[in-house]
This record gives sequence, C-alpha cells and structure tokens, in this order.
Amino acid sequence: MNKKILSVLCAVFAAVSVLFIALSVMNIAKKPDEQAELETNASDYVMNGGEKLDALAETLTGVVSNNMKKQTSFPEGIIEELKQPYSINNNLVGWLSIPGTELDTAILQSGDNSRYLKKDFYERSTTSTTSTNYGNLYLDYRCVTEGISKNMVIHGHTTSRMGADVPKQAFRSLYDYKDKQNFIDSPIIKYSSLYEEYTYKICAVFLSTTQPSADNGYFFNYIYPDMSDNNMVGYIEQVKQRALYETGVSLEPTDKIITLSTCIYDYGRNVDTRFVVVARLLHEGESEDIDASLVKDNPDYRRPQIWYNSKGKTNPYKNTAKWQPSPN
Repeated sequence: MNKKILSVLCAVFAAVSVLFIALSVMNIAKKPDEQAELETNASDYVMNGGEKLDALAETLTGVVSNNMKKQTSFPEGIIEELKQPYSINNNLVGWLSIPGTELDTAILQSGDNSRYLKKDFYERSTTSTTSTNYGNLYLDYRCVTEGISKNMVIHGHTTSRMGADVPKQAFRSLYDYKDKQNFIDSPIIKYSSLYEEYTYKICAVFLSTTQPSADNGYFFNYIYPDMSDNNMVGYIEQVKQRALYETGVSLEPTDKIITLSTCIYDYGRNVDTRFVVVARLLHEGESEDIDASLVKDNPDYRRPQIWYNSKGKTNPYKNTAKWQPSPN
C-alpha cells in the first residue's frame, strides 16, 4: 500500500472515530448498517490489492470533503455543541434536558406535526428494521426557532416500559412527574435553541383529553403557541383546575412557557389523553430552587366528563367557562 493511500485511510478512520465518540456522548449513534458497510468496503479494498487502491483513495477523499462541507454550513451564531447533530439533520432546532432525569436529547421541527411521530433523528421510518415506533421529540411547527414563542410546545411519544429497544428520545421521564416528589427533585427544564440557552421552572403537571366528546364538547387547546398576555389569564385558570398538585411556582400572564406533551391512558385506552408538564421561563435573578413546603396534592383536580360518568360522580367543572386561545 502506497503512503498516499495509507495517509488517506488513517485520516478517514480517525475522523470516523472522533465522530462516533461525539455522537455517543449526545445519545445519537451512527446508523449501524452504514457503519458496517463502511468497515466492510474498506476491508475489501485493502485485502484485494493495488488495483482498488486508487478508487478507494478517491472515494474516501470525497467522503472527507463532503463531511467538511457539512461541518462548515451552519447557521450564523449556532451554539458550538449543536453543530455536530445539526450536520446530521438540518431539521434540528434545539436541545432539551431535565437535570436529574434521563431526558437529554435533540429537538427537531418540520412543516407539520406528523413527520417525527414515526421518524427518528436519522429520518428512518417504521418501515425500516432499525427504527422504532417512537419517532423523535419535535417542536410544534407553529413555534419560532429564533428566540422563543410565548408557548414553546414540544411533542413526543412515551412509554413506561424500560429496555435497550426503547429509545432515549421517548418522553418516558415525564410520567415520573405524576409523583410530586419527582417535581421536588427535578423542577428545572433546560432548553437550547440553536442560538441561546433558556431555563424554565416547572409550574404545573396535568392531564387533558383531546376529544371534545369526552368532556362536554370542550377541548382545552393548551398547545397554542402565541396567546396574548390578556388571553393567557383564562389559560392559567384551566391549568390550575387540572393540576395534579400545587407546585408553589407562580404563573403570570406575562410569563413565557414551555409545554411538554405526550400520550397517556389514565382515563382508558379509548380516551385520547395527554400528560402535560408546563414550565415558565425563570425570572431574572430567580433561584432554580423551589419551596417544597408549598407542594401539595390537588385531590379534586379536573377530569373529563367521561371520568365522572364512570365513577357516578358530579362534575364540579361542568359549567365553568370554556376558554379558547386567541392572539389578541
């Protein structure tokens, strides 16, 4: 093997090694089939002698050249740590983590709210043998990506099942917030857009159905991104009614919030329900700590009418105002 080819091989395999380590740290691994193909092809070229070496040198040089182009085509001002995942999927818009939990992952966005329901970070769909049914966490398509919307809504699947086949992107950590002790232990949400980092403090955890037929014809549209300060007064009242427990964390009409939303089946498999964690932007000079003495159960939190019917109980919220989102 001539020195030119050996030099190219060493450079490429070093680059692949660095890339794999970086992705592993961020819970984003290279596709196994692509990695295996690269290794097989390289071995084949080396083992079959000089007639393939020139072709290999040209191929590997092209790989390095293309990778460098991807590495340098970044949005101006992007956070350094997000360059690597962005180079893999340009639909990356941010990074979400909750300190004290396993949730630490990429956030994508597309032109609708269906693309990443069953497509993972590598755009693999459920038809692929290497994919799962859990998709990837994604920012609501109506939310801004430069700066933050009034309500930054992030959707994602979840499962209570644990195991190697359950992806890290699943919102399974959210279920832990049914227990108020987990809120006390982990009250902070960190979100980074491509350009800036934001810290939110959890202020409410609640359940909400998506079917008006399950709750006297009413759907609480908590995923609206740009409600006005005035309109948010009614939103806050709806959240308080549904909160599983009091957090002692204030929520004001002028606050900006982040909403993490995932499926749950507490009201039955046939009742389409969401488990929701809401946090508001940390106020200037405010501590990330919370006062645990203010955290109290809310035994009469609002359920859908279908639940009261099944229990033979009267719904105390039946005639309350049906808030609707508005930008004005």
